Amino acid sequence: MKTLCLLAICAIPFAACAQDTPALQCHGQTPNWRLDIRDDAAIFVFPGKTEMTVKAETRVEGAAWPRALTLIGDRDTGILVLHHRLCGDAPFEAQMLTQRGQTPILLTGCCETQQ
Repeated sequence: MKTLCLLAICAIPFAACAQDTPALQCHGQTPNWRLDIRDDAAIFVFPGKTEMTVKAETRVEGAAWPRALTLIGDRDTGILVLHHRLCGDAPFEAQMLTQRGQTPILLTGCCETQQ
């Protein structure tokens, strides 16, 4: 029992480091888009719905922010760049780089943490 308790206590810091970026609900207007991220899964809606996987999280050297999340789906790919600064009432500002066919698209918006 002591071993199990020790293993559980030691695992806490690793679990906290495994996902530094919180679960997010991002959205933007003109054009309308939405991105929900939880753990390594994401749902991107623009204009259709695409399930995506968070393949990587990259930080700027020597700082916690900004962060870039690489997203891969069957139809779409994207890079979400997050800045930890107010965006209206939301705590994060976001830029989503994606594409439609051969056309690159840059979407801007805000992100809130999900419960």
